[in-house]
Amino acid sequence: MRTLEGIVVLDLSRLMAGPYAAMALAQYGARVIKIEALAGEEGRGFGPPFCGEVAALFMQTNRGKQSLALDFRKPAGREVLERLVARADVLIHSFRPDFAERAKLRYEDLAPLNPRLIHYTVTAYGSDSPYRLKPAVDSVVQGMAGGFYGAGEEDDPPIRNSLPVVDVASGMCGAMGVLAALLERSKSGTGQKVELALIDTMFNFLGSKIAEAALGGKVSREINPPIVAPSRHFAGADDRWFTVSVINDAAFERLCAVIDRPDWATAPQYRDNAARIRNRPLLLPALASIFRTRPAREWLEAFERADIPAGPVNTVPEMLADPALQARLAFQSGVDNLPMPEVPVYLSRGQHRAAELQRAPGLGEHSAEVLDFAGYSAERIQALAETGVIRLGGPPRLHDLPSSSPETENQ
Repeated sequence: MRTLEGIVVLDLSRLMAGPYAAMALAQYGARVIKIEALAGEEGRGFGPPFCGEVAALFMQTNRGKQSLALDFRKPAGREVLERLVARADVLIHSFRPDFAERAKLRYEDLAPLNPRLIHYTVTAYGSDSPYRLKPAVDSVVQGMAGGFYGAGEEDDPPIRNSLPVVDVASGMCGAMGVLAALLERSKSGTGQKVELALIDTMFNFLGSKIAEAALGGKVSREINPPIVAPSRHFAGADDRWFTVSVINDAAFERLCAVIDRPDWATAPQYRDNAARIRNRPLLLPALASIFRTRPAREWLEAFERADIPAGPVNTVPEMLADPALQARLAFQSGVDNLPMPEVPVYLSRGQHRAAELQRAPGLGEHSAEVLDFAGYSAERIQALAETGVIRLGGPPRLHDLPSSSPETENQ
């Protein structure tokens, strides 16, 4: 039995932060119904890369879900939504507060229909913030929080982290919050409002920088932060890069043995981590020169023998070529050319693996099935389709040529 078996989640969210949380709940066994506009969520077209007609990112963050294409702005569509809310355990949305108010999607609007409902919203800056109506996405939040100055060196222009770190981390935290609310409901018997603000997720990444600024010190900006030394990437004699990190004095002593400089272990300028940080302008160039004398592979083998954290600096294709690393990824039936990351928390029981889940749904693929669950007859379902309240669809085409073009892919 899966941990969340019997739990019904309505996922009205879009793009990544909300859908990731819903996908994680599906992996723990929940039935997740993705409610999309009749034209489909715009995330279906976010790419390249594409799997046939569907964005690869959409395939990854919407696996294990059912798709209901519904226009809940129409009275008959609102009736469908309310029937589902009455049967659901969790509702997730990422609409701005003004739209949620107009569409009557707030907790206070829906709780009367189902007092046990867990109502989870993803906002950019918080529903009670003066910035509550500002539109924002991952990159905007990174920039506004100061994150563009958390990478690079002192004289570099602002650098955006192109990885969707805010969205993915928010998805993980959102799933955690929903699980906590479900646990609390098992004790109190009632649902509650749960909210995550993307800006708060980014603040957690910036904790050390916030502390530096608040305590009056200089906010450091460098690729390798001055927490432990040495901790950075170097090039070997073959121009291959590797990264090595020394986290305590014992590890530094072992490093000194590997590079044949045992005298450094007791030298005043390197005797402890604080001294090594102060003297990084001496230490790091000296190490860089030493590491240029042997190929990266030889250094990595020596570090492994010495039990020092180190690894190659791979490109993504190089990572995929490593059998041990690729084995951590999942391949779903029907999407067997797309490696997918697993949700990174594994239960010994009660959890689906990603490969066991149904691939992400086609638009409206499960509309009839979901309406049957909501108590609608086949005749009524057909009538709703004919009047444009729902859309009946089928599986996505996944093996066509990519649907993007150089003219449109960055718009």
